[in-house]
Amino acid sequence: MKYLVGISLAIALFACTGGKTLEGDSYYDTGQYDKALESYNKYLSLYPRNIKTLYNRARTYQKLDNDIMARQDLQKVLKLDPDHLQGRITLGEMEFQAGNYEKAFYEFDKAVSSHKQSSIAFAYRAKANQKLGKAKEALNDYSVALRLDAGNGMAYFYRATLYLSQKKKAAACSDFERAKELGISSADAAIKKYCK
Repeated sequence: MKYLVGISLAIALFACTGGKTLEGDSYYDTGQYDKALESYNKYLSLYPRNIKTLYNRARTYQKLDNDIMARQDLQKVLKLDPDHLQGRITLGEMEFQAGNYEKAFYEFDKAVSSHKQSSIAFAYRAKANQKLGKAKEALNDYSVALRLDAGNGMAYFYRATLYLSQKKKAAACSDFERAKELGISSADAAIKKYCK
């Protein structure tokens, strides 16, 4: 009997606590970011070290244009799990968008180091290398990203921009076409501009 009561209590506790993070996710998915934030805050008041919820709250802060709080949550995520791929990529993206390309490279390089099979990590590191003027390293990273996942349209698109800067129009246009096939909307405009 004690065993059944213990299981029932554990299930009830999970339902009460797990529900808040699921509730927050539901609000996030429907664009109700203020409600998502409120839900994540309640959950994190009970479980401040929950990595998934910290990460989701960071993304919510981003949607609410609060990069300071987003960055703080991402740093908490990475302190708890230094190999958290999404945390590294998201923090790197934030640095990249802020024009901090060296810091972005650092985050993407850490992601590659701990996730050597991640096409996305290689593609982002390539993008940072490209911005830093390291064309050879960027080209290598884009190629690795595409070997790992031939469906990575972002890698095709940005490799095409690198080819353009190297005056390799045919290679660039081929990659733009592939990126377009893979659903990268900006590839169509690039094709019209550079490949006709």
